[in-house]
Amino acid sequence: MTTAIVPFKTLSEAKSRLASVLSPADRRALALAMLDDVLTALAQSHTVDNIIVTASDGAAQALVTSRNITLISDVGTNLNHSLQLAIAQLPPATAILIIHADLPLVEADDIDEFVNSMPSGGVALAGSHDGGTTALACDAVMRMHWSFGAGSLQRHMAAAKAANLPIITIRDGPITFDIDRPIDLFRLRNDPGGRQTGRLLSRLALRPEHTDED
Repeated sequence: MTTAIVPFKTLSEAKSRLASVLSPADRRALALAMLDDVLTALAQSHTVDNIIVTASDGAAQALVTSRNITLISDVGTNLNHSLQLAIAQLPPATAILIIHADLPLVEADDIDEFVNSMPSGGVALAGSHDGGTTALACDAVMRMHWSFGAGSLQRHMAAAKAANLPIITIRDGPITFDIDRPIDLFRLRNDPGGRQTGRLLSRLALRPEHTDED
């Protein structure tokens, strides 16, 4: 059985690096739309048996509970602490998929391909443009230390090697495309797909003078 865990930041913190192109209200709407799209993909996946979301924001919690998905009211001090609290509630033999809530193009097939790529007894990692980790699949919850954040891909690779776990790393495709910078938002707007995030983005007013990375 594979349990997917989706950590979600508070909406007051959501996508602060997009402040130059989106208002706070629009950033909150974007974060919720992306979360909903990721949850849809997970629900349609053939490799995911259970979904858990860690969230402390009321709007995010309402979205999760409306979909009958397991919610853990987030009391962690940061993302990694929140994951530790969620993982501690799982049986040690449970396979897990940790996947971020800001992957607007990921589909069920992408998730299935990623989970199925996990080496026997090992770890699959999806790396973002900035060296972060957008998704991680591991066949036992307590086999290695989690260290999400900037530059986490190399840290996760080092942790897996230290634990003598085989690794596969994915560096392109929808499961690696997160929305973190204004340039990511404009790239998505040019190819939005047909999902909730793309439909929302087509209605939002973006400031074109901030399309470059800052």
